[in-house]
Amino acid sequence: MDGKWNPEIPANLQKNFEREKEQAFTLYLDFVVDGTASMYTVFPAVYYAAAHFLECLSKYEVYPKLGLTVIRNEKNGEECETALFEGKDFFTSDLSSFLKKLKGVKLYGGGNDGRESVHSAIGTSVRKFPSSGRNKAILVFTDAYGSNDYEEYLDNPIGQVIFFSTDEMSEEDFRFCFVKDDGELDEEASPMFIRIDKLLKPMSTEFLDNIVKPLKDLMKGVSIGA
Repeated sequence: MDGKWNPEIPANLQKNFEREKEQAFTLYLDFVVDGTASMYTVFPAVYYAAAHFLECLSKYEVYPKLGLTVIRNEKNGEECETALFEGKDFFTSDLSSFLKKLKGVKLYGGGNDGRESVHSAIGTSVRKFPSSGRNKAILVFTDAYGSNDYEEYLDNPIGQVIFFSTDEMSEEDFRFCFVKDDGELDEEASPMFIRIDKLLKPMSTEFLDNIVKPLKDLMKGVSIGA
């Protein structure tokens, strides 16, 4: 018998509770990954970092649904790509399916000026998420500057954005809309920036936990059945 079974609660109510709990603690997490040729050296580290992040996230009561958006260079006619799972869904809860898509990203093209369509890919990512809820996060992996015109993302609230990028990328003016614990919009919040070359070095458990913690914290204050 399932150890979670409570005979004092009718079976149908207990199943509904478990379903609502999973919905309330579902975290939509999109990986926005640079797929241009300059990422050839660092891309294996991106793959293994993603696998380790998700392994760390599994220690918490969070149900991740994973998506993948690929940065290209639109000025060269290379459109940013959106992965589909089962041929139709932007997100999947199947870790192996996600990692297979990530591993299969083809690295090619890119600009000669060190700029790629980072803004455009982020905009594409934001539009993939469900319209409601603060349980949405983006991880961006790129070694390039953004080359698109300035975009505002205020119509699409995001719970957290973490950049693995160059020092210069952190100077870009991204305006994301974060949500405070009380549900009010926090327009003063800023994304987290981490040097992408850190992924090429041995990653400690503390380092990984510090990245995962902001994602886990998105679940705070979420009511069951909300």
